[in-house]
Amino acid sequence: MNELEFPVHKPGRTSLTVVAVLLMLLCITFPAAIYLLFRLAKMRVKVTPTGLEARGIVTDVVNFDDVERFGVLHVPVVAGGLGGYLARMKLNHMNEGLNLVFLLKNGKTVKFLANQYERHDELIERVAAAVRAPREEITMGLLTWKWPEKN
Repeated sequence: MNELEFPVHKPGRTSLTVVAVLLMLLCITFPAAIYLLFRLAKMRVKVTPTGLEARGIVTDVVNFDDVERFGVLHVPVVAGGLGGYLARMKLNHMNEGLNLVFLLKNGKTVKFLANQYERHDELIERVAAAVRAPREEITMGLLTWKWPEKN
């Protein structure tokens, strides 16, 4: 498998730009808006044969050899109004967020939002094929998410 990049899709880029402009309206949040615009220019997921690097608001790096468990977390969007519209726009007009979740051998959990990137279905399938752990469907509880019970 050669290296692939998945940039942020256009609706996601637009929604994050709107959020940054709204943050600029308040003087105290102006630095956060500048940081968001700076990170938005570099947002992408790079998948290599040995791991992935997800550049979003923060950067997450996963080495596929270090993965103990791998799953997809479906988080529904229940908000309405402008916030709900911007959230759905960021998620490519889906009503749920698709998070890739990795439990590493050192106990650390890495999670990032996959459907804010272009071709997110291909991204999930590439990662599932590269990770040695089987893909699990993670459920959302009342306040948090949990891994399914191991057999």
